Amino acid sequence: MKSLAFQEVVLTNFKNYAEARFSFGDKFNLISGLNGIGKTNLLDAIYYLSVGKSYFTPYDQRVVRQDELFFRLEGNLLKDALEHKIIMKVKPGILKELVLDNVAIPRISEHLGYIPVVFSAPRDIDLVYGSSQSRRRYIDHLLCQVDQDYLKALVTYNHLLDMRSAALKKGFPDLRRIITTYDEQMAPLAGLIFEKRKWVVEIFMPLLKETYLTLSEKREGIDLIYESGLFEYPYDVLADMHWETDRNTGRSNAGIHKDDYKLSIKEMPAREFGSQGQVKSLIFALHLSKYSILRDQSGFKPILILDDIFDKLDERRLQRLMEILMADDFGQVFISDTSSRRVSEVLPTLQLHHIEM
Repeated sequence: MKSLAFQEVVLTNFKNYAEARFSFGDKFNLISGLNGIGKTNLLDAIYYLSVGKSYFTPYDQRVVRQDELFFRLEGNLLKDALEHKIIMKVKPGILKELVLDNVAIPRISEHLGYIPVVFSAPRDIDLVYGSSQSRRRYIDHLLCQVDQDYLKALVTYNHLLDMRSAALKKGFPDLRRIITTYDEQMAPLAGLIFEKRKWVVEIFMPLLKETYLTLSEKREGIDLIYESGLFEYPYDVLADMHWETDRNTGRSNAGIHKDDYKLSIKEMPAREFGSQGQVKSLIFALHLSKYSILRDQSGFKPILILDDIFDKLDERRLQRLMEILMADDFGQVFISDTSSRRVSEVLPTLQLHHIEM
């Protein structure tokens, strides 16, 4: 499996950083320091260089340092023994430019998948307790990193969905004809997205079950069920069936934007019956399974970012996680913690690069 690692990043006006430069090791990178000092912001900068946006917000206005008009990120990346330079220049609302090896990338979305990445943060609890939108976005992000056709179909579908929903709210005299026009364009896109989601869940399921069993020391089983109206009817039939409801409510009530991925533990809904430890193990099993798919589909060991993992795992589960991460299947890993001792005690010193903030 090919290697992938950030050697250095430079931050300018990014969140709480006026200007800073950080160098990294090829395996484990521990970023330690008090809360509020910028550990998570550094991890988010690495993620931003990898996918072209923040992990925590879609709005660049919330990323730029207070009272500044722009931010800039630079990264030196070693990919399959070749060095690459990535520069991200952003003036929120005005300019967003990505330059790779001195060549400007026409669209930021074209960069997605070039640096496969998995980010774990305390907010990921929403994958279990949050709305279906959180779970859709999680699977969508995985698919968009490995399949440009899926990315294009999803972007186009969502754009048409926005226009369809806006038309429903305005209630034009010839509304039925307008909606039919949108549905004709959305139907093949919905079909492609549905098939890709089915495909990835089929791959995801055995990985998720195996990883969870390892993390939980084989205490119980879990399940992931993909729910979609397209299992019963194609999009155009669903849309026609919901036409009256759509017109009366002013919104689009059927389609792949309503899909969900139901998580269960011991055949019971995880959000209702999962203990804290079970839910935390399930979330990490999701991330590690996502990592495996990205690795196998891209041919590279993805960047793995673990923010504040001690907030989520007890010592026993953490030990199991670290044993997994020390395998050759994993590449560069970033870990943040308030204490340098807890991580350094379970990781080999020669593989650990420590940044104390």
